[in-house]
Amino acid sequence: MREMKMKTPVQMTDDLARFIKETREDTAYPHESLYVDLLEQWKILSRYQLEYADKESKRLYNAYWNSMARWYEVFNNERNHLLDPTAVPSEDLMDFYAGLIEDLMDHVLDLVPPSPHSTIIKLTDFRVLLSNELQKITQLDLGIQGPIDFAMIMDYWKMLGESLDRESIK
Repeated sequence: MREMKMKTPVQMTDDLARFIKETREDTAYPHESLYVDLLEQWKILSRYQLEYADKESKRLYNAYWNSMARWYEVFNNERNHLLDPTAVPSEDLMDFYAGLIEDLMDHVLDLVPPSPHSTIIKLTDFRVLLSNELQKITQLDLGIQGPIDFAMIMDYWKMLGESLDRESIK
């Protein structure tokens, strides 16, 4: 396996946008394509200005982008096969995968520190931005995903959860 130099959030975002355009994945409606939904998330989160962030926001930002860099490596290795037609396994197996994804999703959402209710929330607070973006991606329609998409969605939530766990964010 070739060594891949770590890409910046902007480079990953640009590459994902190129993939979406080249594969015509951009014709999907909102919440039908992991890649389109993730591109929207990355566009917003990659514009975050770290120089104005507090310590907790920096830790959360780094944990998020470290996990996305790991996900991007999987994506980059599999990109030529992601949209290949693949037979859908049994309905029971797809329901099982959807349940796993929902469990991973819940775990990650629990790890994102809540915004303090008693204080004024700063616009530079990455928690708020990330929490909002994660809520959006939970709307992804799991009922229309193929087996490869399920694997990529599971990797997204699993890698994000591992990164947040490792950083002991909360």
